[in-house]
Amino acid sequence: MNQTQFDRLLQELTHRRREVLRQVLAGQSDGEIARSLHITEATVRKHVENICKHFGIRHDFPDDRRSKRPELIELFRQYQPELVSISESHKKIVSQETTATHTLYDRDVFVLIDRSGSMVRKDQDTRGLARYLFLQEEVESHVYAILSARSEPDNRSARKICDRLTVYFFCRDEVGSGPYTIDDASQIQPLFRQHPPKSHSFVVPTLQQCIETWSDRGKPQNRGAFVIIYTDGLFTDELAFVDCIGRICDRVRDHRELKILILGVGEELDKEHFLNLDFNINQQNPFNILVFDLIHEIDNILEVLERQLVDEPDLVFPAWVRSRYPEFIQRVIAARQAEECDPESA
Repeated sequence: MNQTQFDRLLQELTHRRREVLRQVLAGQSDGEIARSLHITEATVRKHVENICKHFGIRHDFPDDRRSKRPELIELFRQYQPELVSISESHKKIVSQETTATHTLYDRDVFVLIDRSGSMVRKDQDTRGLARYLFLQEEVESHVYAILSARSEPDNRSARKICDRLTVYFFCRDEVGSGPYTIDDASQIQPLFRQHPPKSHSFVVPTLQQCIETWSDRGKPQNRGAFVIIYTDGLFTDELAFVDCIGRICDRVRDHRELKILILGVGEELDKEHFLNLDFNINQQNPFNILVFDLIHEIDNILEVLERQLVDEPDLVFPAWVRSRYPEFIQRVIAARQAEECDPESA
């Protein structure tokens, strides 16, 4: 490519792609660009992909999702350096924030446990145990895995997800019992015994309390957060839950900063309802922060957490969804394709 070819390609860009390009060259993240232009992160990524293709910067393989931003910025440094305003200090800040909030480690972790009366029922997928007893064992194993995880398994000084996590038990329309600070998985069993199944499944007051705690303490320290909600049925305050997720999205800069996982248990669980809830909430909001999965289908909780930190978590499906709900996958893909074809991404 020579200067004349570069100038011609630059002139051919649409107004919207020029807006995105200007912010990319200023070092803005996908989330920052999305908020500035009032579009989704997926649309930003599609713009960047199309801009790269326009300038002849292509992936070596069709399924290669590695960002081509560095090559795009280098191209502009060569042919029109005055447009590249990203500074070394800004790059350092962005790098630090990405390291802090976009990885599995350095997180505040909140565990919310449903105390609804139906937790006393027994199912095949709980090995014939009462759901609450089965759940206790699963939560213990999950807490153990989270507290034990290190970025370098054999290095005691390596980064951890957290040194301790916070547990709540929710049922009534108020902040649930807690917070209980847990630094050892053996502390889980006594808490379950102290908080037997009781009544409803009001989750929003407790969820809001967790978000406030993270916003006040963890977020200012560039710590991300995981909120893991264990339940065996629909939330009594589902409409308020949907609104709550929308408000939470206003507080984050990137979907990897905060993830909310709903983990379901019990044969009576309406899986399709929760899949649709997951889909509809994430379609309505700028960040994909909510995910639904089944407890008895999880072999490794760390893998479940980590796969939600990829660039496009809405396209990562558990094996049970791929095998039992192919129509749901097609719906998600169709929505993504429709979004990419939207006039605002042209």
